[in-house]
Formats: sequence, C-alpha cells, structure tokens
Amino acid sequence: MDFGLTKEQKLLVERVERLVEERIAPRAAQYDIALEAPAEDIQDLHREGWLLANLERKRGGLGYGLYGDDPLAFFLLDEHLAYGNPSTAHCFQVHNNALMMITQVGNEDQLARWIEPTIKRGALLPGCGAEPQGVPPSRATRVKGGFLVNGMKHYATNATLAEWFWIGSVGFEEQPRALMFMVHRDTPGLKIDAEVWRPMGMRACVSPWIALENCFVPEENLLGRPGQFLGENWLGKINFAFTANYLGSARAIYDWGLSYVRERGGGKDPYRQLRFGELKSLLDASRLLLYGAVRMFKQDPDAAMVAAHEAKWMAKEMLEKVMWSVAEVCGSTSLFQKHPLERFYRDMHLHMLHGRHDIAAQIVGASELGEPYDVNRAH
Repeated sequence: MDFGLTKEQKLLVERVERLVEERIAPRAAQYDIALEAPAEDIQDLHREGWLLANLERKRGGLGYGLYGDDPLAFFLLDEHLAYGNPSTAHCFQVHNNALMMITQVGNEDQLARWIEPTIKRGALLPGCGAEPQGVPPSRATRVKGGFLVNGMKHYATNATLAEWFWIGSVGFEEQPRALMFMVHRDTPGLKIDAEVWRPMGMRACVSPWIALENCFVPEENLLGRPGQFLGENWLGKINFAFTANYLGSARAIYDWGLSYVRERGGGKDPYRQLRFGELKSLLDASRLLLYGAVRMFKQDPDAAMVAAHEAKWMAKEMLEKVMWSVAEVCGSTSLFQKHPLERFYRDMHLHMLHGRHDIAAQIVGASELGEPYDVNRAH
C-alpha cells in the first residue's frame, strides 16, 4: 500500500524503526513487569531530538504536529513507537501534545522557561486535566501575586519524569470557563501518588494522581485565557495521536501473528489466509483514514477533527478484530507471558477505553446530519 509518504518521512520511519527494534522493544517487558516509566526510552528519544518534535523550527524544534511544517511526521513517530511499546508511545504523544498547546497558547518568556528542562535534560510535560469522579472540582483562588490552587487530578501521564506540570480544567470564582496553569513539581503542596498506578495494561505508562493543596501559582504561570482549552478544541486536537498508538499496536500484533503462523507451517490453511486478508485490509484502511485526517488539518481544521474521530472509531474496530483474530488463529499458547502478544493484549484492552468508543461515531454522524456536535467530547 502506498501511503504517500515523502522521502523525508520514509527516512524518519526507518530511523524510528531501527531504534524500536534495537532498544525500545527489547526493554518493553522489563518496564511492564516493574511498573516503571520507560526512562531509558525517553532518554533515547531525547538524544534523537524527538522530544521537540512539535516545537516550531524557528524555536529549535522539528516542526512536526498539527501546526508544524510536517504534521504527519509526529503521528508516524507515535505509530512506530507504539509498535515496540505502546506505553512509551503514549508518554511521547502526551508530552508533544502538551508542547504543541503551550507553543500556541503561551508567550515567549513562558515557553522558554517551561521547555528548558526538556531541552537540557529530556524532562517530559504531563497533561493533568482529568479529575476522579466524586472528588470536588479543582479551584483557584486569587491572592496577592497569583493564585492558590486546590484539587485532585488523575491520569497524569509523565508526572514522574516531569519538572513542569500542565494543570488544566481549574475552576475560578464564578467564571464558567476554566483556567490553565503551569506548576513546578517542587511547588509546596503538590503531591504525586504514583503507587496508585497498578493497571492491567499500559503499566509502563505511569500516570499518577496529583494532589494540589494550597499550591501557590504566580501570575506569570497562568497559561492562556479562561476557557481557551475547550474553546480552541484542544481535546479534539490531541485526539489524533491516540489513533496512531492503536495503529502501531495493531500492526505489531498482526506482524507477530504472521510470523507465528508461518513458523508453524500454518500459512497454507485457507481459514488463516482469510483472516490475515481481512486484517491487512482493515489495517491499511485505518492508516489511510488517519493520515488523510492529519493532512486535512491545515486547510480545514474543523473537518479534520471530525475525520480524526472517524479514523479513531475505525482504528478501534480494527484493533479489536486484530486482537481477537490473531489469538484465534495462533491459539491460546500465543497468549502465554513469554510472548509479546500477551502484553499487547493487556495494553490495548486498557488503552482503548480512553473515551467511549461510540462517541467518535456519534460525532461523525451528527456532522453528516447537520446537527451540533462537540469534538472535545469523550464521555
């Protein structure tokens, strides 16, 4: 299948595939067992310069991502990293999506301060916006020189490898529109609970709970305008990268299944031929949908975000079929812990639950029918 990649994009894919094969994939099992964030993987990405993937070239970055010169390159990196370790890919995309947003929303002085740890030490940027159900919403109170912030955030991916935290969805006084802050990890009153991260899958994608107890945040660390995060559809924009992770993981499962069947002489079985034919068709179609949505963004961002939901829905449908069919044609032994398929199964069962599956299709359908829809919606 010709996916229309440029020469530069093909060379980038070759680089990331080499890194994944030689270093990232061999380490995946150890991070999974230890429930540790993939620190060595992140340092490898830092040395490659990919932690600045979504930073503009004029600021020393690579110019990838939705607002860059080469939007698709970021998603190719994410997809191929997921082929080796979905947790590493998720850490990578959360960081670069936060970087992309800060670049667009913050001022020059803010950006220089907040990305310095990434440039010098490979520190990551976490996204801390989601809040546990049943917990009082986070709130900010104005005080002299800034704000006092109180609240609880969960699924704070990258927090254990970060120096600056993006804290979003913070209520303020009676305003209906939430605030965003950047908060340093050493701020008094900020506590990181990484022990809570004990999931069945994505275990190396350490995503702690963050408690904020009377954290003083100076005025200069207020990011953007009230309501800007949802008002500019940033949830819709970061939605693209989840699909890239699903695609890379599905390809890893598919390729492993192919090798497993070939090695055991099962390739002549018409039933297995049928299954792999179905899966290859679904994989290629899903990749084309995502790549097309990314390429649309510069010309029509609104339509591209709807197309991204179409791609995400298709990718999840495809991934579920890949997971079931590969296990079915390979047999139950393929899911023993000694094989990587077992880990990918656990990772994707968890990761696909990011946002309800049917929401993506509902958004696409509402658009088709000319009815209102919200690309920020996930639940």
